[in-house]
Amino acid sequence: MPLEEYKRKRDFAKTPEPPAGPGSPRKTGLSYVVQKHHATRLHYDFRLELDGVLLSWAVTKKPSLNPSVKRLAVRTEDHPLSYGSFEGTIPKGQYGGGTVELWDTGTWEPNEDPRAGLKKGHLSFVLHGKRLKDEWDLVRMRTEGKRENWLLIKRRGESAKRNTANGAGPAKSAPKSPASKAQSKSAKTHSAKANSAKSNTATPQAPHANKSLRPLMDRYPGVQLATLVTSPPAGPEWLHEVKMDGYRLLGFLSAGTARLRTRNGKDWTGKFPTLAAGLENLRATDAVIDMEAVVVDDKGQSSFQALQHALGAGGNPDSIIAYAFDLLYLDGNDFTKLPLTERKKSLKDLLRKSKSATALHFSGDIAGQGDEIFRMACAKGWEGIISKRADAPYSVGRQKTWVKSKCGLRQEFIILGYSDARSGGRALGALYLGYRKNGAIQYAGKAGTGFSMEEARALVKRFDSFAASRPLLTAAETHGVPTREWQSIHWLRPELLCEVAFTEWTADGRARHPSFQGLREDKNPGEVNKETPMSAPAANLVLNGVTITHPSRVIFAAANITKGDLAKYYAAAAPFLLPAIAGRPISVLRCPSGVDEECFFQRSPGKGLGKDVHPFKFRHKGKSYEYLYIDDEQGLLQLVQMGVIEIHPWGARVDAIDFPDRLIFDLDPAEDVPFEAVKLAALDMRQRLKQRGLESTLKCTGGKGLHITVPLAGKDKWPEVKAFAASFAAEMVQAAPEAYIATMSKAKRVGKIFIDYFRNDYTATSIADFSVRARPGAPVALPLEWKELKGLTAANQFSMQAVQKRLKRKKPASTAPATFVLPV
Repeated sequence: MPLEEYKRKRDFAKTPEPPAGPGSPRKTGLSYVVQKHHATRLHYDFRLELDGVLLSWAVTKKPSLNPSVKRLAVRTEDHPLSYGSFEGTIPKGQYGGGTVELWDTGTWEPNEDPRAGLKKGHLSFVLHGKRLKDEWDLVRMRTEGKRENWLLIKRRGESAKRNTANGAGPAKSAPKSPASKAQSKSAKTHSAKANSAKSNTATPQAPHANKSLRPLMDRYPGVQLATLVTSPPAGPEWLHEVKMDGYRLLGFLSAGTARLRTRNGKDWTGKFPTLAAGLENLRATDAVIDMEAVVVDDKGQSSFQALQHALGAGGNPDSIIAYAFDLLYLDGNDFTKLPLTERKKSLKDLLRKSKSATALHFSGDIAGQGDEIFRMACAKGWEGIISKRADAPYSVGRQKTWVKSKCGLRQEFIILGYSDARSGGRALGALYLGYRKNGAIQYAGKAGTGFSMEEARALVKRFDSFAASRPLLTAAETHGVPTREWQSIHWLRPELLCEVAFTEWTADGRARHPSFQGLREDKNPGEVNKETPMSAPAANLVLNGVTITHPSRVIFAAANITKGDLAKYYAAAAPFLLPAIAGRPISVLRCPSGVDEECFFQRSPGKGLGKDVHPFKFRHKGKSYEYLYIDDEQGLLQLVQMGVIEIHPWGARVDAIDFPDRLIFDLDPAEDVPFEAVKLAALDMRQRLKQRGLESTLKCTGGKGLHITVPLAGKDKWPEVKAFAASFAAEMVQAAPEAYIATMSKAKRVGKIFIDYFRNDYTATSIADFSVRARPGAPVALPLEWKELKGLTAANQFSMQAVQKRLKRKKPASTAPATFVLPV
């Protein structure tokens, strides 16, 4: 049974994942999906429909469009077809615990018989996804017990050419996903008449998106979100806007037809006919606008409760307006990569010339003066302000380039249940509130104010269809709610959200003095967590005269390491690192948007790398080369400012480029070789070098293996050094052929350690001492004393933070190590 393993690993009473039912295949084509899975480690689940199930692989990093980049893909159990539309949070303690979100969807076409391909270990296929397209290969490497390791490889094609040319990531536009097709299929035409007849507790039917709208809505599936901070950020590079109290919407316009979508993907065009009409009156053919739907009182303040009344039965939907604050797309041009200032200027111009779009208003901003604007907002009774980096692009998801400062505490909660009113004839006494932490529900107190008698009756009526069969929390988990009171709670399925204002969080995690503000239907219950303010993003960081912009940008998401953290590390490590790289040609690995996005190698200076990053041009055997090099800490920090993570120097200096001054061996183990064997190989190599009169040093690479380095006097040329290295490696292989291999063939490496001597060649590089690696956890390539080898457990065991502590206890070497001439 193909799904037995899937069922065996899951408790469907605890996980929201779909059960192992047969599912419905696509009417045309075979479905394909990639799901971003924030489990113990972030990875990407790659799934292909075949024979009624989803064949599945866990890809360790985001699939790359660069054909030279091969991603490890570990084969996992088959999944049901219904899993192809699953998004949600798997509870902690369950198999695969963590958040799952759709990253790419579409169809796939096998280039040959896929069943035969699976058997022989090579699947060749074409993807038609939103992000991934063209031809791909899945190639099986080896089997480790029951684990199958495959490689996911992009073949050369149009998207690969674009990627390698400019470093761009996967394309955003693509055919409509299955989930979006299902939504569009059920949609119907909107009208103001139909909307006014609906209450705010009913979800209106979505209108049918025309053909020109579908790709536009697929291209922009989500919105950028702000991070809560304790106070507004300082500096003129921040723009500050009033925080509106309404519903967040993305407005889509194409060929005269408008659609409005909430932040969690619901089509609410029917709820806001005046806003839809405003979009259709824009002087544009196609547009995507980010906005907030609000009702504004006579004092100019927005009110969420007033918005709820306007949407309810007997309300006035014509009183609803929208403040537009961002422009994502206009007449064939994607604006998301442009700075915010340029996007807002174009949006303001569009609204100014579209005078008939009366329901749409431009959301103004003020540069700098964050503290003063925040004080003014609180004095006027506003909810707070939103602060945005003026030069930042638009990025979907919660980012630190948008931050929010609140005058009082306010957030969404899950309604866990309610109690009856004790007196006064009101329909309910209090709402019991909760939020999620690591997938589990936490109690947050109860709100007994904020709703009128009429609203209370409407809420209880709404609650009837959400009754739970058993309590969601035990009496102990509600932190002191008396047993008799706990027994009287009407428990509800955790599917309804409400917005609540409160004064502070108590020590036991409750909201103090909570007041109900209204239901929230534009957000997902699985997203509701306790909002804890962070420190305001720092202004530009200046280190040794070098300005580091965007220091709060997270570049190692799993470890929460920012660009500023990396810059501070390299500043601290500079006295130890510079002797290994100063005055040498270097290649650098740049990850401008973080290690989870596209990274690329660069060896020539190019533009913008800083005045202390120097070019080095030379000719060798008739070929021209251009590399970059640095001499000091300023050059090093200028590299970090431009997104450099890894540094790979030559084995020679620019003033003696033909004479290497180091001999390097990289001990690179196959996947099935234990690290203890690598340590023994390092000791073996050290002893053999000693027999040749050569002393060596040790370095863990931050990856899988170890580097053994011999300092040279710089009197031997590259051909002699490479010949010696090749001969030495061959002797080790001859002495222990069952343990070592000195050829690059991966097929022959199983169970062996590859003695990589090829780094001893013209233009070859190796990872620098003290360089951070662009790998999970930000490991460091750390030189060690030989006596430390015994306690070493892995080549990537030293994190950036651990190395910083280590450097505080050490001093840079004051004298050069002994150097050697290679024996004849």
